[in-house]
Amino acid sequence: MANPLARLAQNLPVLAERGLAVSHAIHGAVLKGGTPARKVADVLHGTWLGHPLHVVLTDFTVGAWSAAAVYDAVALATGSRFAQRAGGSLVALGTASAVPTALTGLTDYSTVPQPAAGQATLHATANSVGLSLYLLSLAQRGRGNHRAGAMLGFGALAAAGVGAYLGGHLVYRHRVGTDHGQDFHGWDDWKPALASADLPEGRPMRVEVDGEAVLLYRENGTTYAIDAVCAHAGGPLDEGEIEGCEAGGCTVRCPWHDSVFSLRDGRIVHGPAVHPQQAFEVRERDGWIELRPIREEA
Repeated sequence: MANPLARLAQNLPVLAERGLAVSHAIHGAVLKGGTPARKVADVLHGTWLGHPLHVVLTDFTVGAWSAAAVYDAVALATGSRFAQRAGGSLVALGTASAVPTALTGLTDYSTVPQPAAGQATLHATANSVGLSLYLLSLAQRGRGNHRAGAMLGFGALAAAGVGAYLGGHLVYRHRVGTDHGQDFHGWDDWKPALASADLPEGRPMRVEVDGEAVLLYRENGTTYAIDAVCAHAGGPLDEGEIEGCEAGGCTVRCPWHDSVFSLRDGRIVHGPAVHPQQAFEVRERDGWIELRPIREEA
């Protein structure tokens, strides 16, 4: 079943087209809302958590629904009233938690990378079907019709399972939500990056240092350096807009999905990125700009 689902998303370009239209509209609304809207989106993305918040909430939601299916099966086989009540309570808990889960998913969907748009749209559709069936299941249970509620719950769990598979495919195949930054772990000493005279004032520059791309930027005599590859989806930060230097807090905005990072230390100012950028110490010696990665203290 799994591979045909992935192929379905790839072979229906309309999914990607419609999905991108929706995601761009949501992202545009967030940007239009200014700093308050971006702060809310940051919370929903999970910038404060260090990885997407959506995956944390899905564990609780799918876990509650899965446990409900077990109790429903026991209730249907034995007629246990306790199992009926437990199944109903778990469906209600899972459905309630599905609301913030869907909200975080929709926020992540607003900045989905283009290659993953089709599968992300199918993922969202499957989960929407599952949630709708669970709402119908709760309605039947409320009328005292446990059997119909349980059968709807089984169907809902199947739809949610399809959504869960596609969610995993988005992470492990398309690397959605993972760190796309470069690996600088083997780099501990100072390395020459560029002749000092070759770095203009007020213009970002991408340089290659031992095969890794670094963004250099000089403003008012201070030179900044961070990983040039955006951690969110691999966007070229050297093509992004530099902001805030007048106030002493230079930042760069990724041109792909508008993540904003501090040029001083690589921290996330605004998502959708949930992983910070590697930042570098900078010194100028013998006419060269030299760099060394800033390491977090143990």
